[in-house]
Amino acid sequence: MPESIVDQANAEEIVIATIGNQKNPAQVVEIVHLPEKGVFITRGIATHFQLRDIAVPQTLMLTEIHEMTGVLSYLLERIATAADLNLPFRYDSEFEVGDSRFSLQESGDFMILNRHD
Repeated sequence: MPESIVDQANAEEIVIATIGNQKNPAQVVEIVHLPEKGVFITRGIATHFQLRDIAVPQTLMLTEIHEMTGVLSYLLERIATAADLNLPFRYDSEFEVGDSRFSLQESGDFMILNRHD
């Protein structure tokens, strides 16, 4: 995963989806494709929840887009629930969604999402 994810000033970006919090419609997170960087990122987690946004390698997102958007929704639901209850939230380094295992690893301003078979 490129370390220069944060340097997006000249990178082409395509917003492919937005995920809104049903309880707080002002909390919207975008899923953005940065094709030149080979990555998809969330935009809004840092703004709304003071946590690192998430980056998903392009190869993983494109081959498993339905599963990856489900994983991002799962994470956002956990973050929003903790915020609603005024509880601290910390990303788990490893977790499961359905029958799949995933990990999150800190990299600069992002948490890199990977799938483990």
